Amino acid sequence: MDKKNINSKSSPIQMRILMKRMREGYVGETVVPPKKNLNMRDMLKITRRINEGQEEQQQPNKKTAFDQTTEEEKFRDFFRDLPVNIKFIDLQVYDNMIFWGGTVNGVIQFVYRVTPDEKQPVEFNYLEDFSPDNPQNDEIVGRIESYYDTFFKYWRNNMLDNNK
Repeated sequence: MDKKNINSKSSPIQMRILMKRMREGYVGETVVPPKKNLNMRDMLKITRRINEGQEEQQQPNKKTAFDQTTEEEKFRDFFRDLPVNIKFIDLQVYDNMIFWGGTVNGVIQFVYRVTPDEKQPVEFNYLEDFSPDNPQNDEIVGRIESYYDTFFKYWRNNMLDNNK
């Protein structure tokens, strides 16, 4: 099973995957040999079981009411001497991952990920109006990268270590 593809927002991709599962006889966590000619009722039963299994797999967001505002304040303090406009995305806190980010000055998007394997902690996306020659952009990118250490230590020590 490829969980990455089933979580795609594209409806045609999801439908292809669900139809493939029905043809192969996938029902919840078990594989049942498929009938040769499935009628509509049988396919609906299988689809319901698959959807019920997906709903159980989704983790609830564990952030508290103050986590988002606290992170935003700490991040803004990192930029207090540099005039920037920051728009944040919602903080997402799960058992094995913390995900947060935003857009600075409408040209630099960043995403922080704190995971047990720590593969790619900061991800940048530069929008159309980004100028690599602007020294202020270099300063902003540097501060975003250096703030990750603070973000990582807090969330790693408070959330990921507590779940072991």
